[in-house]
Amino acid sequence: MAGSGGEEYDTRMNLTEKTLAVKRAFEGRALTIDVASIELPNGRRSVREIVRHRGAAVILGERPDGRFVLVRQYRKAVELALLEMVAGCLEEGEVPEAAARREMEEESGYTVTALEKLGVIVPCPGYSEERLHLYYARLSQEPSAQRPDFDENLEPVVMTAGEIEAALDDGGLIDGKSIALWLLWRRRRGCGRG
Repeated sequence: MAGSGGEEYDTRMNLTEKTLAVKRAFEGRALTIDVASIELPNGRRSVREIVRHRGAAVILGERPDGRFVLVRQYRKAVELALLEMVAGCLEEGEVPEAAARREMEEESGYTVTALEKLGVIVPCPGYSEERLHLYYARLSQEPSAQRPDFDENLEPVVMTAGEIEAALDDGGLIDGKSIALWLLWRRRRGCGRG
């Protein structure tokens, strides 16, 4: 950005919040919650509740026949069985690519033969530090047996691109991470740009 004399300057405001103190409010199996006392750039003080989460991998898997593998899983928080892309939390010290390969095999039975990272999103930055690593995967033609976690109850669903689009149109696919991944994949393939 140029000033009146041609010099460059940055007109962005300082938005950084200074952390004054942090208190752990909850510690669970998958997440923790911290309450942070903060100071705004103008000196005012406030509180932020922050969900701490290791992050997750989300995978759009495509079989050699061009159909995609999703899962249907009951989500207690919303009391619905949701259609979703395969996804799962990173284990302690695990890199996102390894988590993507592991989760695809565990949840669907399909083996990843090629993996492409499409991006990273922060789904709820107002209260969570969670980062979702989004991948497109080419899969083996035939699945082996699923190996879901002991507390997972899900079923693989094989769909065409048209069926996924129809599910988006009719409200059958409402999971935010899955919608974000589908849209990123379509953009990478040159679809949907106006």
